[in-house]
Amino acid sequence: MAEMKLYHLPGACSRVTLTALEQVGVPYTDEMVNLMQGQQNSPAYRAVNPNGKVPVLIANGQTLTENAAILWWLNQTFPAAGLLPQPAEPFAQARIMADLFWLSAGWHPAVRACRMPMRWTTGDIAPVRERGKQLMDGLMHQLDARLQANEWWYGDRWSIVDTYFYWNYTTAEEGEYSLAGMDTIAAHRQRIEAHPPFQRALAREQAAQAAALG
Repeated sequence: MAEMKLYHLPGACSRVTLTALEQVGVPYTDEMVNLMQGQQNSPAYRAVNPNGKVPVLIANGQTLTENAAILWWLNQTFPAAGLLPQPAEPFAQARIMADLFWLSAGWHPAVRACRMPMRWTTGDIAPVRERGKQLMDGLMHQLDARLQANEWWYGDRWSIVDTYFYWNYTTAEEGEYSLAGMDTIAAHRQRIEAHPPFQRALAREQAAQAAALG
């Protein structure tokens, strides 16, 4: 069994990785990296991840960064956990990987434009946030249309992709993106929040914050 440690920040996209680890159900340790205090720029953390980001997963002494890559590895390593569908055909596998790339490379920047527009400009943040909301509208339309026909993104079963969607739209909401009137999304949100591994991930974040406060 792999010895694993996750570097994360409560509320960041590493919450998705925490949920995946809780779904897998194997022992792991975790360490909070306070990005707001600049801990990602410390020499100690740069030695872990030169890119200065979270999440980072250390598995048996090897380092893996980027949510999509970590989630894919966990799914391949622990297939019984049901993180993602397990099609036998390579093209179908690639389409699932494409969903992860879309979330990390398409949704995530739009969310950041809403939630942290100052990351995208040295000037007025209002136009950046407005553009983020416009991008989110198109993305949310695609998600809503899919969920109109299916309880989850892949039909009748949860996957970690659903938790990643949840993180994106709830984080955008924190950046003034309105979810009002999106009944299908609201129902999806309730299902995610009732998912026991997600609840355990939140508890893990709270414990990390409490430990950081001393």
